[in-house]
Amino acid sequence: MNQHHVSRRFPATDLPTWLMLVLVALAVPRTVLEDLGIVEPEGSLFYYFLALVPFAVWLVVAVVRRSRRPFLDFLMVGVLYALSLVLVHQVLWNVGPSLGHNPPAGAVAFADNFSAGWQDLALRGYTTGIALMIGVGSGLVVGIVALGANAWKSKRRSRVNAA
Repeated sequence: MNQHHVSRRFPATDLPTWLMLVLVALAVPRTVLEDLGIVEPEGSLFYYFLALVPFAVWLVVAVVRRSRRPFLDFLMVGVLYALSLVLVHQVLWNVGPSLGHNPPAGAVAFADNFSAGWQDLALRGYTTGIALMIGVGSGLVVGIVALGANAWKSKRRSRVNAA
């Protein structure tokens, strides 16, 4: 394997950097549009399209693409997705009907445990934690699917070669 080919892969994965970034970028429009109040959560077919198509693409790539590290590939996609959620939520925190104006009830209950001076930090910390869990959890699930698909394809290939 030549050095040029290796350097184009995203660190710790078998995915090319461009593909990693495309997979993460597919999920950003829903986050931005929802935070700006342009698309209501679970309010329309368009919302579901924006919410589900990125994960469908992740699954197609997980099943179709050959990889030596399928689980790690999608765990890293999930980590980057989590970071994109955090970044968008924090940048748009006080814009329109975003999380800063309409935090989840759980975040408010959590922040109520802190003094007034720490409540904003608690709200942001809580929503950051949720975003990280959503992103990494999504990556874990798709990584498990990728691992299973990879194992199935390897077993199938070995049966064909043995026949």
